[in-house]
Amino acid sequence: MFCIFIISLRQQQQYLCIFRRKGSSTPQTTASKPDLATDQTELVRIAWSDSGYPSPFAFSSTGPGGFLHNSFLFDTLTWKDASGIIPWLAKSWSVSEDGLTYTFKLEQGVKWHDGQPFTAEDVAFSFNYYKTHPFNWTGDIGQIESVTQTGDDTVIFKLKNKYAPFLSDLVGIVPIIPKHVWEHVDKPIEYRAPDALVGTGPYTLKQYDEKSGQYLFEANPDYFKGKVKINEIQYLNVANKALALQNNEIDGGLTMSYPEVEDLQKQGFESIKSEPTGSALRITFNLEHPQLSDKRLRQAIAYALNRSEMASKLTGGDPIVGNAGIIPPDSPWYNPSVKQYEFNPDKANQMLDELGYSKNSSGIRESLKLNVMVSSTSQEALIMQEMLKKVGIQLNIQQVDPAAFTAAMGENKYDMAITGHIGLSGDPDYLRLWFLGEASNAYAARGKTWNNAEFQKLAVEQMQELDTDKRKELVARMQDILADELPTLVLYHRPFYYMYNPKVYNGWSNTYGGIADGIPLWDNKVFLINVNK
Repeated sequence: MFCIFIISLRQQQQYLCIFRRKGSSTPQTTASKPDLATDQTELVRIAWSDSGYPSPFAFSSTGPGGFLHNSFLFDTLTWKDASGIIPWLAKSWSVSEDGLTYTFKLEQGVKWHDGQPFTAEDVAFSFNYYKTHPFNWTGDIGQIESVTQTGDDTVIFKLKNKYAPFLSDLVGIVPIIPKHVWEHVDKPIEYRAPDALVGTGPYTLKQYDEKSGQYLFEANPDYFKGKVKINEIQYLNVANKALALQNNEIDGGLTMSYPEVEDLQKQGFESIKSEPTGSALRITFNLEHPQLSDKRLRQAIAYALNRSEMASKLTGGDPIVGNAGIIPPDSPWYNPSVKQYEFNPDKANQMLDELGYSKNSSGIRESLKLNVMVSSTSQEALIMQEMLKKVGIQLNIQQVDPAAFTAAMGENKYDMAITGHIGLSGDPDYLRLWFLGEASNAYAARGKTWNNAEFQKLAVEQMQELDTDKRKELVARMQDILADELPTLVLYHRPFYYMYNPKVYNGWSNTYGGIADGIPLWDNKVFLINVNK
């Protein structure tokens, strides 16, 4: 056991044990309350699983935790608060009339964690470095023609074409890295020297326990944006978040269970619901499968599934049945006239009969046996298995580990797969990234392009359309194609709830449209800082 002692003149001595005791599943910690004299909370503990080493090149891309942890250490030119896109490392910017040139004026007096000055040279270096060594999340660097600096405080981006989400989904996502560190590194994925985590961000990494997947971040006392409100943030890997919250082992964590939220609220805990929903639990179909390559079979499966019942059983609250066009109904980009698939087992049976999958005397369609792949225990797969059985489809559930899952997705070695995604509350360009093989999340079958010429054409057009109304029309047509072709079927859109103890820290808030590229979580660093006006 390794303990860090925190001494404060205004508080009694307290201690925080970072690594696990032998035989213990969670670190032994003591929660702290705000220091009224400094208006700073000493420690907040949040439930989250391991997200890998948090350098820009090495964190895990199977979920948003790695990106969020990285954002504590590294900053971007723009960021988001509750109102939308705001200046961050860039204090202002201008755009040329043709939409192809962005000129950024940078904040002055910013220091890297090692004390070196931040300059425009670091910005230009970063984007050029990422062309060879990609950042481990989104941020379509391929849209950039060139990045040049003018003096110490001005950077000019020239784009290959107009790119509507440039401010939010490129310079608002891709972190700026120090040239004096990375110019000497030719294998950044493997780089683990202490300066690999030198950024300009509001926190530094004090401890990372790779075995348990637990992190301890410490406030940067000289942060250029303002005073950091929480001195230390610890991420703990706990088995049961609700129980850990009740037992004062953590101070916050997310859940998708509304009944769990109701129970915790009765005990004095508070919660924030993600708005917009910003997520999807979906079936991905292998379009190279000899049977599932026929969209009529995919449509029959959609009619056979009572997705409203599934959502009610698994999430509670007000279930949101999955949009066949993927974008959640509470998004401003949703197409309200898009085709949907109401639960209709008679229609499903009729279509399956017309496809030639006849039933035997036991009501089973022997020529139609399908597998669904999952990366963990899946209630959705079990419910899906029972629902498809009622229309004569035998469904076998294949549970594999996450590494095997992503490999099978990338190599098209599966029939169907169930995957969960967040990031659907932000810019709709994720539809292009998903289906043109450029997704950040490995579960979105990164590298696999959906071969639909009309969709691909619209995907590029919407990306380059700067008029919001015209762009919405293009995105609506994309949803129509997705709903008819059904390369994937969203089972339901699940809201997330952040449960927390308001007595420890009560400064959490939603970021409308999600952090960065639509992440509907609450770990937004802007709410952890008293931002200088």
